[in-house]
Amino acid sequence: MMSSTKTQFNHEGLKNKSIEDNDHDIPSTISSKRKDLIINFFIQGCVTSQPSGLWSFPGDQSRNYKKLSFWTDLAKKAEANGINGIFIADVLGPYDQYKGPGNFETGVKAATQHPGIDPSIPISAMASVTKNVGFGITFSTISEHPYLFARRLSSLDHFTNGRVGWNIVSSYLNSASLNLLNGVQLPEKTKRYEKTEEYVQIINELLLSSFRTDSILIDEKTKTYADPKLVRKIDYEGEFYTVPGPAYTEPSPQGIPVLFQAGQSPSGIELAAKHAEVAFMNESEPKRLKVNVDKYKEIAIKRYNRNPKHLKVIFLAMVIVAETEEKAWEKFEYYSKFADPEGALSLVSGWTGADFSIYDDEIDLTTVDNQQHREIVKGFCKKIYREGIPINKSQFAKFVSVKGSTNLIIGSVEDVIEELITWVDESGIDGFNFAPVTIPGSYDDLIEYVLPQLKKRGYFSGNYKVPNGTFRENLYGNKGQSFLPEDHPDFKYRWSSGSSEKFASKLAQHREHLRKRAKIDLNSNSIDDV
Repeated sequence: MMSSTKTQFNHEGLKNKSIEDNDHDIPSTISSKRKDLIINFFIQGCVTSQPSGLWSFPGDQSRNYKKLSFWTDLAKKAEANGINGIFIADVLGPYDQYKGPGNFETGVKAATQHPGIDPSIPISAMASVTKNVGFGITFSTISEHPYLFARRLSSLDHFTNGRVGWNIVSSYLNSASLNLLNGVQLPEKTKRYEKTEEYVQIINELLLSSFRTDSILIDEKTKTYADPKLVRKIDYEGEFYTVPGPAYTEPSPQGIPVLFQAGQSPSGIELAAKHAEVAFMNESEPKRLKVNVDKYKEIAIKRYNRNPKHLKVIFLAMVIVAETEEKAWEKFEYYSKFADPEGALSLVSGWTGADFSIYDDEIDLTTVDNQQHREIVKGFCKKIYREGIPINKSQFAKFVSVKGSTNLIIGSVEDVIEELITWVDESGIDGFNFAPVTIPGSYDDLIEYVLPQLKKRGYFSGNYKVPNGTFRENLYGNKGQSFLPEDHPDFKYRWSSGSSEKFASKLAQHREHLRKRAKIDLNSNSIDDV
């Protein structure tokens, strides 16, 4: 067990005397205190992310994703309304499982997340027209070598004055793996996360351990830009990578960008508990989401002694709002006239592995023999599914073609606000990634109808807590907190004092400590049943 001399944290962020004090059920995440929610615009560097075919909606601007003005306009809109961040999702290949493996025709026709761009390219332009909004960008650990990616991350952190975050993912499309891993199928999930853990460790060591924080002298008299005695090789040798170092880039404003993580499998939650400052989660109902929120915090607190106040969770949602619930559903029906149901089924096949092309349209998908397919339909159609009411393929595809994989929150302003608050209070989340049906229409509806009511009820301030601050300062609301909190497991990768030799010795001890932490039995069967 962890030494009792170390400060331990309970679920509410209060200090405990020892790890034994933590060996109890995690309290409910429901709190009577209102949160100042994290509100992000969710988007992807492509024509359409969650809906299918809605790029054809009158006035939709998503086809302009290739133009810098598309991104700079979005950034200015976000900052003008106090939006915390622009969260950019990403995939690295086409959806090609619908109507048989390798068939990408349906997805390409509908532009379902393909074609697209490198999501890092617009970031500097967006940063140049804003001062506060953050940028969370998704990069897979199969996308490029960690040495090269460390340079990319650090460069973005420099050019944004510390307003960038990295959403750590390991990819889920075989079409990406075949192109990036020399024709090899995507490894199974456990192996992907093992490789991802090594990848994150290398990024940490390159960005935090290569240059001592005071190594950059810029001394004109001695012609010394960086003190070579304060730059070291990391000499990393692992199962998947060998990286001698040092990093190519000098220390950036945040040291390492804000760390996001998207994944809810046991391995994903473990990775989030160790590294993520913000976990990105998705579930079909608040009680189910609460289970994963609690698991994330339970592991982070017990296994890595993290302060739960530094553990944030954001949730993917789509809002369709109007004056009344009836008008909101009329708006949904109008959207669906421009959607592409076949494209939606292509997305579903990529997300779940289920190919619904095998079913005729007259079949009730909620009663088919394949249990996985039944549950997929019920999960995606939570808003319209009722026991005993059939859902055929056309109805399923139509519904998903508008909402994608998000949780659809639809109704009057009052209905929408009540449901959003229910998600917060019952699941313990800290905010939302709001995905659009149309761009910029959905963001404009959010700004006009939803944010004012959240402000009125005390759930959203609309203010940046640290004006002109870094992403991390505004995340924690703490001026000067540009670097990782001290309770974060990656904090000790930072070389801030001492000789290279002494730091290397301390770092080796820290690595071993983390290795042992990862093997602790939490005496709980709740960790592995996600």
